[in-house]
Amino acid sequence: MRKGAGILLIVLGAVALSLFIANVSGLVTPPSEYIPAPPAYVYIIIATIGVFSIIGGVFCLRRKCWGLCFTSSLFLHILMTLLIFSTLLFSWMFALWLALIPVWILPLIFICLRKKEWQEISDSVDYEVSNGG
Repeated sequence: MRKGAGILLIVLGAVALSLFIANVSGLVTPPSEYIPAPPAYVYIIIATIGVFSIIGGVFCLRRKCWGLCFTSSLFLHILMTLLIFSTLLFSWMFALWLALIPVWILPLIFICLRKKEWQEISDSVDYEVSNGG
């Protein structure tokens, strides 16, 4: 489960970065002149969460820093939830985001269920260091 969570975090972080690149490069335009494009800082937040999710996925695969892995999956979950509410105007995009809910909730669930793995690793390292081995 830990590896699955790490891979999903990396993939979803790459999706967030590609969304940032597509919006900044002008590949995605607002569907109507009446609906304004979001401000630039929104795309910077999306890119930051994408990079943070990729870093969290790598640390998850290496079984290090449970707090970082959990926080990156939580930020990704918050970002995706906000994207659902921002696409309520477009019914086909809303349906797409609703279909993807299980995909971005899984890393959060997997990391929470496998917290014990990170604790066992840190306990064994502390034991080896304190015994000089």
